[in-house]
Amino acid sequence: MGKMSIEEREKFHRKALEDQRHLLKTAIGGMAAGDLAQALHVATQIRVLVHETGSSKPLLKHLDKNYLELPILDRIPEPQPAVAAGVLAITFFCPVSAQLKAPAGTISLIAELEANRYAVSTLGRWWRNACMVLPGIGPVERRELILGLSNKEGGAHVDADITEKYKNLMASKFFNAKINDVDLGAVNISRLVAGKAGVELLDCLERNFPR
Repeated sequence: MGKMSIEEREKFHRKALEDQRHLLKTAIGGMAAGDLAQALHVATQIRVLVHETGSSKPLLKHLDKNYLELPILDRIPEPQPAVAAGVLAITFFCPVSAQLKAPAGTISLIAELEANRYAVSTLGRWWRNACMVLPGIGPVERRELILGLSNKEGGAHVDADITEKYKNLMASKFFNAKINDVDLGAVNISRLVAGKAGVELLDCLERNFPR
């Protein structure tokens, strides 16, 4: 088989982008319907699109060598309230949009971006920024969360440098849900945050690679 021309390679990568966009949108739709296990697919698609290793080039880099400079909306961190002297402060930042549905007791992702809570950033900063800060865990980079989900739960290659923090995140019982006095137990917050990252990246694709 002969070598692809520049035009053929571009067409191939654009087709791959449409496939990944479709898979990402479908997984987000599943989370919006209450299937939080779809977060594993969201994380996998983000990984394919953005994450670069020594042996693997992300799909977006095939389409734009400066892909980390692409504009993307990133959540503005909430200001921390002032704390009186001698009072123990708990740092907390976890921007998710979810809803509880009765009587089934399901938790679903709200797949919309609140424009007034976002500012334009670059894909590179977005990837490395903290997507949440939790007591006892500290800042969790979006990269750490996405690779943790796709590697540890999605079946991809395991990155040892993120295992410990991801393990602590999985063990966290910081969020619990209750509907009509029915305790639903600990909420898998990492999946909801990953779903929101998927919504943010999908918006980025729509802005920078319109169909």
